[in-house]
Amino acid sequence: MRGGTAALVACGALGVLAGCVEPDSGEYPRHGFGAPVDVAGVEIDRGGEIDLDPGQGVGVGIEYAGDGAWSITTACDTALSDAVCHFDVVVRELESAPAGITEAVAVGLEMEDRLTQPDPFSLELDVVTGSDLVGATFSAVPGATVRVEALLYDPLYDSALDWVADPRSLYWVGASALQAGAPSDPVDLTPDQP
Repeated sequence: MRGGTAALVACGALGVLAGCVEPDSGEYPRHGFGAPVDVAGVEIDRGGEIDLDPGQGVGVGIEYAGDGAWSITTACDTALSDAVCHFDVVVRELESAPAGITEAVAVGLEMEDRLTQPDPFSLELDVVTGSDLVGATFSAVPGATVRVEALLYDPLYDSALDWVADPRSLYWVGASALQAGAPSDPVDLTPDQP
């Protein structure tokens, strides 16, 4: 089967997190903060699955089931670090079709988590992940390129730079193998088949 199942284990891509918690103000830097990033384009396998191990590694898993069906899942290394991870993930459909992103459904959200749709072509997942998996599923135009941008709140510094975009935290299946880390964050993912 093309894509198969790939495993994400204690990846330590971002190292041990020292108390990733909600920042003290209700506002934080939005996506696009900081220096401009050259957005890389990569291919994602239709039907590729990522088997995340809750509490064992930090990452954002991206899957494309086919026919426009996508899923985003966040995981943290809580079992190893005794900390939680606060993610802010924005997904944008880059096609100009009138439908945009539809059928957005939260998966595993708790009281402090939010899934919002700022406009018809984007989706924002603002979640705190511990020893569980948290995410969302959504539909887009079959075969459409989707941009994923993930920020992780890491309060190692007392500044607006506490929100870190680290491409090493993005995982997907491409070329029939687990792709651990992207060339950029954000990254544009184009399905190999609609």
